[in-house]
Amino acid sequence: MARVHGRSVAGITGLMLLTTTIAFAQTPPPAGGQQTAQQTPPAGRGQRAGRAALPPITPNMNQQQLQAYIDAYALMQAERQLKLSTEQFPGFVGRLRRLQDVRRRHQMERRRMMGQLSELLQGEAGGRDEAILEKLRALDDVNQRASGEVRKAYEELDGVLTPWQRGRYRMLEEQLERLKVDMLSKLGNKIGGDR
Repeated sequence: MARVHGRSVAGITGLMLLTTTIAFAQTPPPAGGQQTAQQTPPAGRGQRAGRAALPPITPNMNQQQLQAYIDAYALMQAERQLKLSTEQFPGFVGRLRRLQDVRRRHQMERRRMMGQLSELLQGEAGGRDEAILEKLRALDDVNQRASGEVRKAYEELDGVLTPWQRGRYRMLEEQLERLKVDMLSKLGNKIGGDR
């Protein structure tokens, strides 16, 4: 295994997957002690031997845990589908994490602000117009800032990729978004069916 800056590619991947696995280990088991069938996305051909598998998806996962799962899966799939070289991999990992962090931070901020807006909109209209307008301006500012930061994170990520790899990564993101929607739907159906 080639080494880059004192770390092997498998070691970096293992460290990221270990971090995700530890986060999932804190998820309580399903109620009643029932085992949940493993619904891990299918592993790609050519995965390195000894790689840790992603933990199973459980109905107890919240949206942040599911996003962490998708992020770890994205790295595994990017390594395989983009055919990253040993030299590209460490830079790609760091920049992918930055992109994921920027998105997550802005999603959380936007969700918080939407909650505040929702509170302002409760009850009768009137008397709160200025507060609502202020919240809408702040929300627009957050959206504009997020757009710029995401664009910058993409530029940094693209800096370590060839044009072919950039195109493949955009296609992978589309697949991952569909996978996320499908997982959320299945988890919602599972939770709804257990009631």
